[in-house]
Amino acid sequence: MNKGLVTIILLLMSLKLVSAADFASKRLQSIAMSLRLSGLDTLHYGIHYQYCYKGHQLCVRVNRNKEIEHIGLLLFPQQYRKHSTPLICDFLERNLLERNMPSLDEGLAFQQRGEHVYFVKGTASTALTLDTLNVSGIGEDWMDFKTYRVTWSRNGKEVLRVTFDIDCQMLLGCNSIELEEHFIKRLKQYESHGYDIKKWEFPKHTNVYVAAGDTFLIKEMRNELFYERGKAGWHLTNDKEHVTKSLNNMLLSLEFEGNPQLELTLDKFGYVSETISLPYKNWLQMCLDDGCTPFFGIKERTDSHYKGTILMANPKCGYVHLLSVDIPLETINNGGNGKIYGRLYVYNPMHNLSKDYFKQ
Repeated sequence: MNKGLVTIILLLMSLKLVSAADFASKRLQSIAMSLRLSGLDTLHYGIHYQYCYKGHQLCVRVNRNKEIEHIGLLLFPQQYRKHSTPLICDFLERNLLERNMPSLDEGLAFQQRGEHVYFVKGTASTALTLDTLNVSGIGEDWMDFKTYRVTWSRNGKEVLRVTFDIDCQMLLGCNSIELEEHFIKRLKQYESHGYDIKKWEFPKHTNVYVAAGDTFLIKEMRNELFYERGKAGWHLTNDKEHVTKSLNNMLLSLEFEGNPQLELTLDKFGYVSETISLPYKNWLQMCLDDGCTPFFGIKERTDSHYKGTILMANPKCGYVHLLSVDIPLETINNGGNGKIYGRLYVYNPMHNLSKDYFKQ
């Protein structure tokens, strides 16, 4: 058997092993195929470091659904990620790996050509020389509302500085259709979990307290929480006499006692829609897990229902999830035990959303 035929057979075998794994995006599958990473289908949930590229350690991460959700150069130690933005870390590790690969399939190359990534100091190959254990040598910050900057230093001297646009499709490595499919899949499979309870400095000489938050775009889009003191201590307002306060608490806080069922219609790319039913707090908690901040504003109220908008804003990742809700008054009067009807648009680019939306 000649060497050429042997090479082809080995290549086909390695590609078969790669394709046996499940991937969170087509882009990750393309990277794995290009690098011929075998054995991915045998990896368990968690982070894996046994792969290398050009002598530099790779980071491969598997999610709870046994999908490969990240492949990239190891550039950020885990102790750094805890205090950083995970999506930014994933993007740079994946993107700098791609830019060091000698050949990309045409689809991957086409995606990369449209990405606004700039090397102010160093080049993509500089990433292969970085000491990934030197946490103190890494810095990141917003340059402005739309641009992010990350730097790596060695012995106090900057060796690599990368700036890039805050664009959710670029950061996540998916087009709009993939983003929608991925979000819906996660939402259907999502399981609620424990969380840290927020601690406030409650006043001593009053029985009501407003945990004042921020506003978004207009002053009516707010994320305030309303508390009152009872015999058992401070708790979120949840009663018929304070409907708007109870409504805010129900939609913005995981600590709210009730958990209504969300009858959700997702408007997808290409004028396609899909309807699912799930506990409201599953949607809320998943967005909070992703680093979103929720804001709520009432658009209409009648004797039987309230209509409003919930914005899940994620400025560090450049997107907003937009949920229009219709809440029957009965659900509010029953302490949040009932139904909410919603229409959802996911991953709206933040720069596309303006005050004009609220004039509709």
